[in-house]
Amino acid sequence: MPVRKMADVMIGAREVFFRCGYEGATVDAIAAEGKVSKATMYSYYPSKEQLFLGVVESECGRLAEEILRPLTASLEPRAQLEELALRMVDLVLDDTYIRLLRTCIGACEALPEVGEVYFRAGPKPARELVGRILERLTREGALDVDDTRRASDYFIHLCVSGLLMPRLLAVKRAVNREKHAGEAVAAFLRLYGSGHRDNFSD
Repeated sequence: MPVRKMADVMIGAREVFFRCGYEGATVDAIAAEGKVSKATMYSYYPSKEQLFLGVVESECGRLAEEILRPLTASLEPRAQLEELALRMVDLVLDDTYIRLLRTCIGACEALPEVGEVYFRAGPKPARELVGRILERLTREGALDVDDTRRASDYFIHLCVSGLLMPRLLAVKRAVNREKHAGEAVAAFLRLYGSGHRDNFSD
């Protein structure tokens, strides 16, 4: 039962923080949304600050799970990168991710440590995964990457470029997921393709 109660606290907190923002959320509203007493809530998270950071860490981890899944091993190198790029695109198109990011941005001034928690729980594992994939493809001769960290950042940026800001600002734009992912990979390969054209034939 304690695990269930903790889940109730997190569910309630998530909804209230997303709806009201960090500063607008109250302990009473969170307890009511989660259908728990304030005493129960405080037994898991002694402060609203800790509860908010817990929600951010939990949501980042949950959203990252899709990106961190193993790629389809049978795919050719270019198709593997496109599969990875499509996961990045789908993350930006996920309404929950956008709500989380907006809430974190809104909380930064009052709670500066939220940025570190967000990056540690979400972007850092994703970048590390991209780095491992790029290193493997470089060893296999499909890429020519000498700075994995920088190349990983470029790859992620290309995947979300042109999508993230409109989503954050609620600007309605039609998105062709596959086309966007394919163009991101094509641009990346112009920078880091090894010249083995057979690995990246269209």
